[in-house]
Amino acid sequence: MVNTKHEHRQDLTLAQRAARGEQAAWRAIYEDSADGLFNLLHFQTGDREVACDLVQETFVTAMKSVDAFRGEGALGAWLRSIAMRKCLDWRRGMLRQARKRLLLLTEAERAPQPRLKPIRFDAEEATFRAALTKLSSKQRASLLLREVEDLPFREIAEILACNEATARVHHHRARESMRKTLGDPPTGELVDEMEGMQP
Repeated sequence: MVNTKHEHRQDLTLAQRAARGEQAAWRAIYEDSADGLFNLLHFQTGDREVACDLVQETFVTAMKSVDAFRGEGALGAWLRSIAMRKCLDWRRGMLRQARKRLLLLTEAERAPQPRLKPIRFDAEEATFRAALTKLSSKQRASLLLREVEDLPFREIAEILACNEATARVHHHRARESMRKTLGDPPTGELVDEMEGMQP
């Protein structure tokens, strides 16, 4: 049977050595926990480079605050809690960027648009805009975020405050509505039209 209290005392001793600046202690902590932290963060973010960056940030924070570790739990659990906070901060940053892009796209729809493609006929542009106005706000957002921004449905769902299945439904209904109004253009043409609407 594992002696948890004994392991926690060992973790506390190791953390205290690290707090005194012993490089061997930090090396032991890193070698014991880095792979597990990377796997956790890679699963949470889906991006290897982001996971590597967050692992590095986790250890930077741990080095600054290791003297706060009291050995009441496992050192690995303490590091995972720091890693998850870093991951949440990263996700909030991603959502802020996505919401900003969505706001810019929405404002672009309302504002008078410069003619970025002079060869487009007025009737074509008017028809396309009319098709967009028939969509609900969430359908329009899901269509623009998916087709123009190329965001995964998981992120679209977070932006729209719904589950992933509902985000997919909004996107499907938006495309169907656009097809009924415009016919059935290839996906590339639909994206070209929407990109042409951006400022």
